[in-house]
Amino acid sequence: MEAYFRKPLALGEEVAYRQRVAQELEEPAGAAPLRAYLRAMEKVHALLGLAEKARNPWQKALYHLQGAQAYLEAVEALGRAWAMAPPRSFGLRGYAAYLESYLRGPGFRELREEARENLGRLAGVRYVLHVHEGRLTLRAYRGEADYGKRVVEAFRPFLGPALAHLGGPEPPQGPWLNHVEEWLLDHLALLFPEAFAQLRAFHEEHQDFPDPVLGRLEREARFLLAYLDFIAPLRAAGLPFTYPEPAQGPPFFVQEAFDLVLAAKLVAEGKRPVPNGFRLDRERILVVTGPNQGGKTTFARMVGQLHHLFALGFPVPGKRARLPVPDRILTHFEARENPEDLRSKLESDLLRLKEMLDLATARSLLLLNEPLASAALEDARFIGRFLVERIQEKGSLAVLVTFLDELARLPGTKSLVAEVDPQDPARRTFRVVERPADGKAYALALAAKHGLTYEALKERLRRRL
Repeated sequence: MEAYFRKPLALGEEVAYRQRVAQELEEPAGAAPLRAYLRAMEKVHALLGLAEKARNPWQKALYHLQGAQAYLEAVEALGRAWAMAPPRSFGLRGYAAYLESYLRGPGFRELREEARENLGRLAGVRYVLHVHEGRLTLRAYRGEADYGKRVVEAFRPFLGPALAHLGGPEPPQGPWLNHVEEWLLDHLALLFPEAFAQLRAFHEEHQDFPDPVLGRLEREARFLLAYLDFIAPLRAAGLPFTYPEPAQGPPFFVQEAFDLVLAAKLVAEGKRPVPNGFRLDRERILVVTGPNQGGKTTFARMVGQLHHLFALGFPVPGKRARLPVPDRILTHFEARENPEDLRSKLESDLLRLKEMLDLATARSLLLLNEPLASAALEDARFIGRFLVERIQEKGSLAVLVTFLDELARLPGTKSLVAEVDPQDPARRTFRVVERPADGKAYALALAAKHGLTYEALKERLRRRL
């Protein structure tokens, strides 16, 4: 699933295609056949995993045959479910048509018949194992009484729930056999050569029996359903999600959006995130200013999430949205310093910015979180203006979180400000609103709240002396 998460779609038509699939899978009736298929395929993968780990060749072949039978049952069940209730979205209809053709094809019929014949032959393998004075004797069953069943039935009331399976189907075995079990399998193969020769042939001829197209369906369905399951508790808490409209040109906007990771954490604690939004008409750059700890970084991260999730064809956190499909999302957030890197912090930041600008195109989204915090004020102002101009030359969309208010007044930018409670400037509202930058950091109110003003510090020192 991670591979799909890291491969956003490139075109608006592709995004709309996957959105329609996701919308169908949001409905319980639309998702039920695929959820059942995914559960069945988990059993298939478990059996094939055991086959891969097993050391004994016969046990390897037996697990492989069981995996093939589970696979046959899984795809046939999906075919029946889609035949009764055909999917509506174009993407799933394509898979349903392929599955119908696959089930009728000679390859599937051959696999099914050979698996059925193998299982039938193995089910007919009956033998007698005689244990006497440490010696094992194995021979074909000739109608002798089964004393094992009689012993189990006699002692069943005393066995307890842990051993209730005795006398019935055996519990699943792990991939390792002891020497007695290996001896038994090897000698059964000698005793019933036709059944085991057929088993070996099936294992050799059908090594890669899972169909690659249905494998892709499984991975894509698991990817989409995992995301829908992740956001289900957020929706249940009343948070909005929407399918953005793909847009070639402005306006670009989102309403009542929120950071998905933060929302999951808050909802688990019984809280709700503060929603925010933005709108770009002719502008290309959102310049976000305001006090520390006011939600500026979270806002920038939210914008990146919105575009990435949108480019995956997912519903995004928000009430309504119209967004472009980015060709790439380039970020500049605080990086952990490398003690082996002898360059200054400013030099490292400038090199990272150059790499971003070299990669950026008119379809790119740039997220810049305090990129010039390591520069002196005058240097930061000069570099900041140059940075804005270069982004405008590229034509990229950008979110620039900065302490430089003057950048919010440059042509082609839109100013957003993280607000505080006007009655209590030390309290952050986490609202990021569209208005001119005012240069207020409210640092004094925050210092007073934590007892770090000049007077408070002087008083604490006086008391210590």
